[in-house]
Amino acid sequence: MTVRDGQAVLGRFDGTFVELDVSDHTRRLTIEAGGNTFSLDLPAEDGPMLGPPLRGGPWAAIYKADWPRGHRRVFYAPDGVSRLPGRTAIDWVKLDDQGRIAVGDPDLARDALGYGAEVLAVADAVVAAARDGVPEAERVSRNGKHPQDLAAGNYVSLDLGRGRFAVYEHLIPGSLRVRIGDRVRKGQVIGRLGFSGDSTGPHLHLHVADAAAPLLGEGVGYGFERFTLLGRYEDLGRLGSAPWTPLEGLDSERRDELPGSDVVVRFPA
Repeated sequence: MTVRDGQAVLGRFDGTFVELDVSDHTRRLTIEAGGNTFSLDLPAEDGPMLGPPLRGGPWAAIYKADWPRGHRRVFYAPDGVSRLPGRTAIDWVKLDDQGRIAVGDPDLARDALGYGAEVLAVADAVVAAARDGVPEAERVSRNGKHPQDLAAGNYVSLDLGRGRFAVYEHLIPGSLRVRIGDRVRKGQVIGRLGFSGDSTGPHLHLHVADAAAPLLGEGVGYGFERFTLLGRYEDLGRLGSAPWTPLEGLDSERRDELPGSDVVVRFPA
């Protein structure tokens, strides 16, 4: 890779997972591959760097930009203004070392490995919005469609400052430990991972946006201060039935970045 006139130029390459280390002064990235040239502007700032939202792991970071109904493609306009709240959302799913996501009956929400996990404040912050009391279905197969305003289920939104809010969704009813206006410390337990709202299984939905309400913000960038990269699911259909594929040639100890799609990580315990 070379830098010309403030642009980083990456030569031809083969592969699907590329890690770049570019100068802090580089604001535009140009990739030349397969006879084509692609350019993109790098953001002026990386966004807030967050503490862990959950403890330990393994946790699968589930998202993909090309899913037709994925967070990164579904716009909402509850007030008449179209926004993409989940632009950088991740659904966090707990695994074991064999890649299983549940023990016992996989259709029972409470048998999911992540169900009931303590959800943590990612920063020193103020609770800007919260909702509790949305009921859960006992079985995954019986979770029906919810009205748009209840799709997030039970949620907490933390004001991170500078117009940025961390939004946690699908918490267990009755598990919230905070109220609007409370000040929280990084690492403080704010609720428990559950299955409320529109959800295909117990998980923690987390995104950062420029507004506190789940559907009234535009999703913005962020990263995590620290996590251990364990591997990745090249075929997400194997999630729950097979281990992930280790990633070779990368430093497993990651700092100040957003995990890639469908990777598996471990947070500090």
